[in-house]
Amino acid sequence: MLECRRIGSLRVHHNRRRLATVVLAGIGAAVLGSQVFAQSAATDAGGSASQDGPLQEVIVTATRRAESLSKVPLSLSAFTQRSIDLRGVENISDLAKFTPGVDVDNTGTNNISIRGIASTGGAGTTGIYLDDTPIQMRALAFNPDEALPEAFDLQRIEVLRGPQGTLFGAGSEGGTVRYITTPPSLTKSSIYSRDEVSYTQGGAPSYEVGVAGGMPIIDGTLGVRATVWYRRDGGYINLIDPVSLNTIQNNANFTDTSLVRLAAIWKLSDRFTLTPSIYYQDRYSNNTNDFWPLYSNQSKDRYVSADPTRRGRPDRFYLPALKIVGHFKSFDLISNTSYYHRKDSSGYDGTIYNLGFYQSAAVLASVASGYPLLLDGNGLHLPAGATDYRSPATVDNGQQNFTQEIRLQSTDTGSPLVWTTGLFYSDNRQSYLEQIHDPLLNELMQAYIGSPYSQVFCVFDSATGSCASPYQPVLYDPRFPNDSYFLQTSARDTQIAWYGEATYAFTRQWKLTLGARESHTQYTFNTLTGGPQLYLPPQTGNGGKSENAFTPKVSIAYQYNEH
Repeated sequence: MLECRRIGSLRVHHNRRRLATVVLAGIGAAVLGSQVFAQSAATDAGGSASQDGPLQEVIVTATRRAESLSKVPLSLSAFTQRSIDLRGVENISDLAKFTPGVDVDNTGTNNISIRGIASTGGAGTTGIYLDDTPIQMRALAFNPDEALPEAFDLQRIEVLRGPQGTLFGAGSEGGTVRYITTPPSLTKSSIYSRDEVSYTQGGAPSYEVGVAGGMPIIDGTLGVRATVWYRRDGGYINLIDPVSLNTIQNNANFTDTSLVRLAAIWKLSDRFTLTPSIYYQDRYSNNTNDFWPLYSNQSKDRYVSADPTRRGRPDRFYLPALKIVGHFKSFDLISNTSYYHRKDSSGYDGTIYNLGFYQSAAVLASVASGYPLLLDGNGLHLPAGATDYRSPATVDNGQQNFTQEIRLQSTDTGSPLVWTTGLFYSDNRQSYLEQIHDPLLNELMQAYIGSPYSQVFCVFDSATGSCASPYQPVLYDPRFPNDSYFLQTSARDTQIAWYGEATYAFTRQWKLTLGARESHTQYTFNTLTGGPQLYLPPQTGNGGKSENAFTPKVSIAYQYNEH
């Protein structure tokens, strides 16, 4: 069967005052010369006959086995790629509008809370899975966020509400979001495409183009699938120089996102299949969405940022994985091996932060008072001799997560007893580095105060409220030259767990489920901080914790309609 979907709709986007008319045209039509809408194998839980035709059965794997959604005793929402396209869903924020109990922090972190359970520090409370790999991030310090897969060429997205600790482990106290990619096939060929063009009032155009296709190379033995997707979200905020007020870049807050995925399936024998895959996603935001009302005219759709430092944000990850499935008489053996590698670089405007800090009494108390403000509601006031002062602040997050899972699950669909059991191991390493790059600190202090920075920043005596005696200057650390502040943290989470769950159907309508998870986790960290702004010599710290956890589960389910 050759499948090609041509997606078309009219959308209106809102981003502050952002309005865009969207026109969609299908690549598939150009490829095949005609428009073909293939029947979807499943629609989402919220589908309707008016949108998708007659409602069809939805198959989900929320219990780690394929089951009809109507028979899964969980609070669950499932969305297929077709229903995602029909609703205009492009990210998790859009999806949350159709998913009760789910909230997304839109301040730039992408953190997901389910049923109000969220955390701003430590391990996450919502499990995020790309296929069978957990990719959620521990909050080590400032500005942690989640790298969420794009909603393109997905078999479905499942949102499980409520604790999922038995089958999905730590980090799923509130629930779990699962992105399940479209698998390659040994017998079917398919093409899926989506493209979009939009215009932003007062800003730049946006566009999207993507295509995915799969086919058997050797019928019944070897199949492949490839996905390529790109999106440009046009900007609408102009960036100007805060001193000269000259325009540096128009529509500077644009975002580019690209996605590439390759997967194959190889039937080694009648019993074993092998599915290797690699997923790569690259997202780059050229500047923030902040604007300065002082220089903007909102009534004329003119938005201007005078941030001294442009804050580009690259965020990329790749995920190679290997899935092995063995079919036996009464059970399946499934092995999932994966490695998740992510690097995210963000930051904040260190120039504005520093100017506010340096003009404060905390700094000037060491010299004198009565100096003019460097920063106020009318903008920046850099002194002569330091008008080129800039101090970008960067925050780099890294994550490397190795995961191995082996599970057994029953396959006798006619038996009243179904069960799943497995072993899970993960080794998650994270790094955090915050730096305020301040190479012109000495020039600024000379121009502003008339003293070198070594006579301003000193070891502070809290008892006297001034520099300690004898005087000890706090200078740049040679490990982080030119940084007026830095914080470096590395952490490691390891977990090994056994889990099991069994469901017995007393009748077609009554079921009893018993489950448990026994896990051992260990967490260690090391930290280093310093720089003139610390008013102390460099400080180090370390720590760790290990624990054993047992998570039981008991549930009784009644199926009102046995069909």
